[in-house]
Amino acid sequence: MKVLIVLFGLLAWVSCHDESNDINEQVYEADATWTNMLATDGCSWHFAVTGKDSSLFLLPSKASVSKIENELGKIEEYYSFTPVHLKYSLTGAKSTVQCGWGRTATYDEIKVIEIHKK
Repeated sequence: MKVLIVLFGLLAWVSCHDESNDINEQVYEADATWTNMLATDGCSWHFAVTGKDSSLFLLPSKASVSKIENELGKIEEYYSFTPVHLKYSLTGAKSTVQCGWGRTATYDEIKVIEIHKK
């Protein structure tokens, strides 16, 4: 009988265990723009995800840059907008990007899982 009580207790404990979601486990999918506005005093290459009433700016991780260049090609322009469909996950880190007038901006860093030109 004690064995059954212990087994049921362990089963209850395991089923009630709260699993915390790691930030890297959540995958997001969005239409975005791969943007470089450095020539107009904006910021260099970043993703802009535009919602109904706000915009979210994201920077790819260093490992993701090659995946982006493989899909979109290496763009050398200082003023460019490329619409893309993006599947990504947050790395949990912040990254900085060069902007006009010598300033920098800090945005969330992402790992690009898939990217397709629209």
